[in-house]
Amino acid sequence: MPTTRFATTMEAIKSGVKTFTTEKAITNIEGWEDYLSKHDHQGVKNVVQDLGKLKKLLHAKELDGEAIKKIVSKLGKETVSVAGDEQNANAKHIRELGEALSEAAK
Repeated sequence: MPTTRFATTMEAIKSGVKTFTTEKAITNIEGWEDYLSKHDHQGVKNVVQDLGKLKKLLHAKELDGEAIKKIVSKLGKETVSVAGDEQNANAKHIRELGEALSEAAK
């Protein structure tokens, strides 16, 4: 897992996603899409697909807060699921990211 991308994403979530500009959010999403598209795991493929949906929502002229909240919540659950029961450092970071996404969607 790219440490810088993880740290940037976690910082944006913790400081409140509203402080993350749309352009920065889209750039961050595209980085995750690029990184995750190299993994052949169904759970990861679902995350990539939903990142695409989130990016599309962020490109809209008028942001749909409820739809964004819903997809971020789904991404949180999917991300935690990808981590599974693994106990290695990557799984811990993946789980932490998923939990942060779920919390941000509340």
